Amino acid sequence: ETVSTLWPVFDNFMGKSTKSAHLDAVKQAVVILMGSLARHLDKDDERIKPIVLRLIQALSTPSQTVQEAVGNCLPPLIPSVKEEAPGYVNKLLHQLLKGDKYGERKGAAYGLAGIVKGMGILALKQHDIMTKLTEAIQDKKNYKHREGALFAFEMLFHMLGKLFEPYIIHVLPHLLQCFGDTSQYVRTAADDTAKVVMSKLSGHGVKLVLPSLLDALEQDSWRTKTGSVELLGAMAYCAPKQLSSCLPSIVPKLIEVLSDSHMKVQEAGAAALKVIGSVIRNPEIQAIVPVLLKALQDPSNKTSVCLQTLLDTQFVHFIDAPSLALIMPVVQRAFMDRSTETRKMAAQIIGNMYSLTDQKDLLPYLPTIIPGLKTSLLDPVPEVRSVSARALGAMVRGMGESSFEDLLPWLMQTLTSESSSVDRSGAAQGLSEVVGGLGVEKLHKLMPEIIATAERTDIAPHVKDGYIMMFIYMPVVFTNDFTVYIGQIINPILKALADENEYVRDTALKAGQRIVTLYADSAILLLLPELEAGLFDENWRIRYSSVQLLGDLLYRISGVTGKMSTETASEDDNFGTEQSHQAIIKSLGAERRNRVLAGLYMGRSDVALMVRQAALHVWKVVVTNTPRTLREILPTLFGLLLGCLASDSYDKRQVAARTLGDLVRKLGERVLPEIIPILERGLQSNQADQRQGVCIGLSEIMASTSKEMVLTFVNSLVPTVRKALCDPLPEVRQAAAKTFDSLHSTVGARALDDILPTMLNQL
Repeated sequence: ETVSTLWPVFDNFMGKSTKSAHLDAVKQAVVILMGSLARHLDKDDERIKPIVLRLIQALSTPSQTVQEAVGNCLPPLIPSVKEEAPGYVNKLLHQLLKGDKYGERKGAAYGLAGIVKGMGILALKQHDIMTKLTEAIQDKKNYKHREGALFAFEMLFHMLGKLFEPYIIHVLPHLLQCFGDTSQYVRTAADDTAKVVMSKLSGHGVKLVLPSLLDALEQDSWRTKTGSVELLGAMAYCAPKQLSSCLPSIVPKLIEVLSDSHMKVQEAGAAALKVIGSVIRNPEIQAIVPVLLKALQDPSNKTSVCLQTLLDTQFVHFIDAPSLALIMPVVQRAFMDRSTETRKMAAQIIGNMYSLTDQKDLLPYLPTIIPGLKTSLLDPVPEVRSVSARALGAMVRGMGESSFEDLLPWLMQTLTSESSSVDRSGAAQGLSEVVGGLGVEKLHKLMPEIIATAERTDIAPHVKDGYIMMFIYMPVVFTNDFTVYIGQIINPILKALADENEYVRDTALKAGQRIVTLYADSAILLLLPELEAGLFDENWRIRYSSVQLLGDLLYRISGVTGKMSTETASEDDNFGTEQSHQAIIKSLGAERRNRVLAGLYMGRSDVALMVRQAALHVWKVVVTNTPRTLREILPTLFGLLLGCLASDSYDKRQVAARTLGDLVRKLGERVLPEIIPILERGLQSNQADQRQGVCIGLSEIMASTSKEMVLTFVNSLVPTVRKALCDPLPEVRQAAAKTFDSLHSTVGARALDDILPTMLNQL
């Protein structure tokens, strides 16, 4: 009943009202009320027809709000006027393409879209709407036809949304043409249509559109290029979900366009990037968009400034897909830069990125970023390598191993690369950080294999080098979890210290130093016994490395730096302090300290110059007072000396004899009263090599002292020599004969008188 009372009021108002703007809001309300009234009438109510006619008339009102209201009211009413619908369609198409006023033609587009929505998508085909519109958009003579068709497409997309998507492929080429139209009006209409099209696209639609847009960039016509660039820019209006999937392929293309030969295309590219910049939701990035755009337009000069700005920015908000689309190309470019600093900043940014973004937004960029990271992981500059390794570790931690399937195999392969130790070092660092990112389980899975390979003797030196490098970087990443492996890796490290290739020895030394620095306590337990043995190894290289590592360990314990220069006039100047002296005794215990220092002191008389220099340096840094320390360690030193004096190795006997001579020279002849008894006790030893050593040592001492001093001790020396001459073993007897020779040349006939008669008696 109310319909019959309300309808005449509305009808009357719509009929009489003028086209003045101030009534637009009222008209909009009336149109909506009429449309809503009509919905509640029966389908075959004869009042619906005049209402539809009224609504279609209202479309010529030059007000967007009224037209939009009509467009939204029509669809539910169209099924009731099915017979008249084709007539309406033709009337509106005529108005759309031939109408004089802009407002009327725009209204006709709203109406047409409303009617099509009411009749269903098939109407487009049944009534030849698409064919007519396609002809109109290709009409080169009349701009109104092209503009009208664009209005229609815009509204159809607006009203039908996803339903109209299949037609987009047919519309797109024409839309691209219209971007470069001669008429200003057509270009504006094309812009509006593009925005609507892009905002309504579904994920599938984006996939349909992108290839043809990217192909259009390859065309010769600059207008088509510009059009597709503008459309690509308009993709910024896509739904955020679609945006993240399409931007990674769009932005690089837009960057290529920036160097196009045609100015207009360049400008369009810059404008499109600006549009993408304008939809960034992250406020921190929004603030630096101009800097990012400059870096994209002038990469050679502006990249490092841009990276610095990014590093200085404190991020509070999440980084969204459009921000990434602008940042990633800059970073990618930076990896190829010549400057070390730029590459380092790029790696830092990548390392921080994963924690600030959604992982699925980052995924599309991985294929382009990983090669850059790999290159800088093998950079000659150590700092760039370590930052890149950390970045890789951070990314693996953030994105999981699945995103980086070929990364571990590549790292393992580079770890044993023959080309250079820089590559191996970078790979070792990267691998350690990546394993760090994957967690402790991965460490326990990989380490046994790494240790087993490093211990093998049948592998090429560069392979061994790569695996030993893992022992340098793994402890840094897993400081506590790595402790269990220290005992197992010491053996391969010590073996590598004696390798004939210098680079393997250097690596092993670094690995040893790393263990000393990070695990001083475990090192005293596990490493020190090996180093003590190493001081007396046959191979001088092992002696040399042992002295160096022992030095590092003693510096670490005593808290001094071993980096000072100890080149002074006298070899007995000392730089050690009382505190360091106490610290060493406290950590090692007196007996062990005596052993270590005795070994070091013998190193000072080594046959190899390098060992002598290294031992002298460590001794000077660690010891506070040479004569005093020597007195403290004398008994231990002698034990070692006697063993060495009688060793099979010529080198060891040389070293021990030199040390003995050195001792007598250093401590003066007053040590003889201490030394001779020790040597005498040595003769009671049941080890033949020690007895032989005693004889060699006695010869050396007699050569180093004056005749008077020897005469003082002749009473105790003679029985010693006499006893040695009657030793059951021929080697000892031979050494004793030499000692007798020295004694005879020092004290003359006295030696014969004291020894020969007894010998003759024993016969």
